[in-house]
Amino acid sequence: MQSTFPMHISLIMLLWLAAGCASDIPPSGGPANTSQLQVAASDPAPSSVNVSTSTIRLTFNHDITSRQLLNALIFSPSIGEYDMTTNGKSAELRLDSPLAPNQTYSININKTLRDNQGRTFPAPFTMAFSTGTVIDNCTISGKVINNDFSPATNALILAFAEHPKTADTENLVTRKPDYVIQAETSGAFSFKHIAAGSYRIIAVNDRNNDLRYTAGSEEIGLSSTAIIQAGSVDLLFRLSGIFKSTQPAAVNPAAASSDTGSISGRCFASGQYLVVEASSQTASYSTTASRDKKGIFHYSFAELPPGSYAVSAYISSSSKKTNPKQQWNSGSINPFQPAQPFGYYPEKVTVRARWTTDHIDIHIKNAL
Repeated sequence: MQSTFPMHISLIMLLWLAAGCASDIPPSGGPANTSQLQVAASDPAPSSVNVSTSTIRLTFNHDITSRQLLNALIFSPSIGEYDMTTNGKSAELRLDSPLAPNQTYSININKTLRDNQGRTFPAPFTMAFSTGTVIDNCTISGKVINNDFSPATNALILAFAEHPKTADTENLVTRKPDYVIQAETSGAFSFKHIAAGSYRIIAVNDRNNDLRYTAGSEEIGLSSTAIIQAGSVDLLFRLSGIFKSTQPAAVNPAAASSDTGSISGRCFASGQYLVVEASSQTASYSTTASRDKKGIFHYSFAELPPGSYAVSAYISSSSKKTNPKQQWNSGSINPFQPAQPFGYYPEKVTVRARWTTDHIDIHIKNAL
């Protein structure tokens, strides 16, 4: 009878070799961590009061560097100079000067912050703490859009507390803002921890990251009211200032030809005179809306070439009927003059030949 012992030995040797080869392959380590960047903890904690510290600590869920965080971190109001060190997920800020007494501070981190793998915040991060017994909780909210009415995804919004004695002489170009936040991807913004009072507010496309407006190289948006009270909502800012727009052409309200289409609608706004604009990538048209006895404005573009149009309207500050060729006044920062109140239809309007697109209604809010 033939012995099976050598066969048993061979099988054992094969299994041992297979195990040895498998052990040389490094473990996979599990799936990659694709979670978005977050602040996992902070010291002081959010909404803390009676804070007395010379050190602020932030902990993230992913590794970051000092340079990345320094370029994205904003304190409102300023905490002065500080030294920063990071170690993996942790950051420590050592303040050079004591925090002011009875003051609410907001920590804002722009959504431009990236960790070592390129992950970002889903939205700007903000939290607040107070060195006093209460924390400021007044708010101001709104939206910032670009000159072409698209969301201003990277706009900074700067709020300057109003000082009645110096309001007429202050230059907001050189003055340091009291509060700074970044708009969300949609262009929406909200100051959540500001003191009660009144403010001048501007929006800026801060291209050089110096937290202020640089004339001649950055777009700026001004509010339609000079002074904004804490608690205000639905503010709207349109960035302009360095782009040259084409002069709008007045539209003849004659009957539409076979090669053109039309847009019509209503505008809900205060004021006596209102101009409506329809702009495509190649041309811009404008017309004066008529106001009925109920105070509702009606407009119509009777002859428009087929295409996609952004439709907007603004209230004229003139006491006389406005020439529709006159462009919207975006205001002035120095001396400070508010922009003309305006509104826009939230979607592009498609014009087709021999077709009327109606009910394109526009609401102009906060027109004071």
